Amino acid sequence: MKKPKEALPFQEGDPALPSFQYLEDLACAYWHSEVLFAALDLDLFTLISEGMCDPDRIARAASCKPDELARFLRVLKALSLIGDNGGSLYNNPLAERFLVKSGPEYMGDFLLYRRYMKPSWEGIKGRISLGERTESLKIPDEDYDVRTRQYVAVMDTLISRKKDEICALVNRLAWDYPVLDVGGGAGSLLRAFVDAKEVGPATAKGVLYELPEVIKAAKTIYGDDLSWSWIETREGDFRTDEPRSDERFGLIIMSNVLHAYGAAEAERIVAKAVRMLEKGGLVLVHDYFPDRVGSSPQKGAFYDLNMMLNTYNGVCHESSTVAQWLGANGLSWVEIFDLTSDTSVILARAETPGKEETDMLLTGERALKRWEYYGRDEGFEKAVLIPAGDVIVAPWVALKCRYGCPRYGKNLRCPPHSVPPEETARIIDSYRWALVLEGTPPGRQFHTRLLALERRAFLDGYHKAFAFGAGPCEICEACPDDGRCRHPDLVRPSMEGAGIDVFGTVSKAGISLKPVQDREGYVRYLGLLLLE
Repeated sequence: MKKPKEALPFQEGDPALPSFQYLEDLACAYWHSEVLFAALDLDLFTLISEGMCDPDRIARAASCKPDELARFLRVLKALSLIGDNGGSLYNNPLAERFLVKSGPEYMGDFLLYRRYMKPSWEGIKGRISLGERTESLKIPDEDYDVRTRQYVAVMDTLISRKKDEICALVNRLAWDYPVLDVGGGAGSLLRAFVDAKEVGPATAKGVLYELPEVIKAAKTIYGDDLSWSWIETREGDFRTDEPRSDERFGLIIMSNVLHAYGAAEAERIVAKAVRMLEKGGLVLVHDYFPDRVGSSPQKGAFYDLNMMLNTYNGVCHESSTVAQWLGANGLSWVEIFDLTSDTSVILARAETPGKEETDMLLTGERALKRWEYYGRDEGFEKAVLIPAGDVIVAPWVALKCRYGCPRYGKNLRCPPHSVPPEETARIIDSYRWALVLEGTPPGRQFHTRLLALERRAFLDGYHKAFAFGAGPCEICEACPDDGRCRHPDLVRPSMEGAGIDVFGTVSKAGISLKPVQDREGYVRYLGLLLLE
């Protein structure tokens, strides 16, 4: 399920926000990164980890001005990176794990690498404006080898955080050696799959296809011969090189490579890779995709801008586009999965997996998470999967209708004609999952989309699918005087009319909902689709 949000203030984008504060936080977002970079440059987390817990001692060890450092440390405390126990400082778990230089999971160099991109970001206006011109990205020749090694190293570090989740996902499907890693840097994922399969170099066979300078850098990171004993390195440019006509691979990896190129080149890379796939083989694409929501909804769009600013023609392609490329090259089975971090994985092959494989890959929540995207495809602003047990039903909700709504008793979808709260509670208890859906006026359009999604779920095998709408029924101009609904097939109870605490329920989905206070306020509708 959705984990608690770890968002900074400027990441909480919401069109209904009435306050200027979001914009202020957005304008100051760079303050956060500059504080983090400075703390890493000064190696403060390592000093604290080594027992220098007194601010004066830290100031002496880091050659800092005591008063200024004290003010800086106060910010680190506000960011929850360090804590203070009666004047004795300590690293909080996140900093201790990832920001202490001597630690096995140190990621400081990876984070500092992001700083190299800052000058290009400062020129973003000139990059997109017709009225200004900026020069193409240039890296001095004398720095190229150093920067290449740094890049390969930080990418290796990044994959180390994601490899276990990717391997666990891919290994639910059948695949076999040899493995081709296209543009894989130091071959980080290639190595991870061997470790996950628990086979030795004698059994494994992998090919790493990379630029010569990248392979050179990779061999400084993995310096022992044994780590390369089962990996054949191919120096070249996969875009233009011709593959061996008789060579086929059981697994082909393209991780963080397609975003380095424009659409035409990226599509050619995909087509060439698929031609090298063994019959029944599997293709893995791991990347940032702007059309995926995942745990970091803005990251794909931001990373696409980063490619625009820091590469010649790099683009973060939409996952739906890459899926179309794969399908056009004969891979009819394509599935997309969001990782718990900021990237996603596309798996594809020519044959649809058997039931046993499918059940392992698309079980429970993983299969249902797809409905978040189906909801967005239908036109909803947000679609968030929650356990049905998070849906809050309370008897007081009916009082809001009875004593607060001028249409009480006049609409056949609403109380007292609607489903009583106690019955709603029993109904929800018979489901495991619920999809919270957010949309905007007009209400009739929102309801039409809700019914379309319910029907799609029913036809997809979720025979218990049932929707709750938002507000009074708008199918007809007014309900008939005889009290008999003319369109019972189209009517669904509203969430609030059935006793559901809308505000409390949608908060479980990470949606902040506040009453509209004036005519200019942003109106949003909330619906619910029960799934089992």
